[in-house]
Amino acid sequence: MQYNTNDIDELIGKYLAGEASPEENAFIESWQLQNDANRKYIDQFRTIFVKASSIKEWQEFDTDAAWSKLRSKLHKPNEAREIPLHTPQRFLYLRIAASILVILGIGFFVYRGISPTQTKPIQVVAEKQTKGDTLPDGSGVFLNKQTKLTYSYDKKKKSHVVKLKGEAYFNINHQDDKKFLVDAEGVFIRDIGTSFNVTAYPESNTVEVVVEEGEVLFFTDDNAGIQLKAGGKGVYDKNTKTFSIEQPENNVLSYKTKFFSFSNADLVSVVDALNNVYDTKIRINKNLESCHLTVSFNNEDIHEIAQVIAETLNLSVKETGKEIVLEGQGCENQ
Repeated sequence: MQYNTNDIDELIGKYLAGEASPEENAFIESWQLQNDANRKYIDQFRTIFVKASSIKEWQEFDTDAAWSKLRSKLHKPNEAREIPLHTPQRFLYLRIAASILVILGIGFFVYRGISPTQTKPIQVVAEKQTKGDTLPDGSGVFLNKQTKLTYSYDKKKKSHVVKLKGEAYFNINHQDDKKFLVDAEGVFIRDIGTSFNVTAYPESNTVEVVVEEGEVLFFTDDNAGIQLKAGGKGVYDKNTKTFSIEQPENNVLSYKTKFFSFSNADLVSVVDALNNVYDTKIRINKNLESCHLTVSFNNEDIHEIAQVIAETLNLSVKETGKEIVLEGQGCENQ
């Protein structure tokens, strides 16, 4: 028997529904082997039937209209053809296709969204206050002020990705079969079982990483970068696009721990470090900038800290609103 290609959709439907005769089955199997386009066309029909297997109850719909919508998805505009239906009988495959269109509403491709490869992004934001949180993979994170973090997990790549603007400390729940990657506007930090701090404010010309435990890879797409171990600090210069290794400062994590250690530090540096953490700011007169200080503070109240500094350097303390002013004769002879 000779078959017209105009009948191909009906024959495929009968073939997949198990209603085709042996001769029709042979024709369809031969037709799909002619080229990749025919094979893919049948695969599209087969996808519809597989997804429809979960639908238990059929309802009365305008199947002819729905079938027309389905065919518009399967055919390119210049390939549209009339399909003669030689019998008033509603084939099972027509009901399946029409029901999918009506129930799902956006065509047979909608099932691709049922099992996304990437989880919905989760945001953690710290604006005027620091903030600690736990990410979905179990990793701990602590955000400095003016910091935004966006977390997602790519199931296909088995990769946890954090996009960071600001400063944050990470304590990674390391998993050998999964990657943890921090993306600071195209500069990447990859965990190798670690705790580390990243400073990546958009307005800064650098991205800095200090490793507390373990190791990290610090790199970009076009630069292999550097590997940092515990106690190491890496700096990426956005202007020169280069990496360097430096000695980390004593108080990198003070925003998280409120522990400060100063060794013969000038008073300007001491005050700047404290003001970066505490809401109440300390201000000093210009004649005090040459003063130096060796002292440690461990999560103490800023007012107590100011009193300690004043007593050590023989200064006076004056408070005005949210500001503490240190005054004195200076430290020229110090």
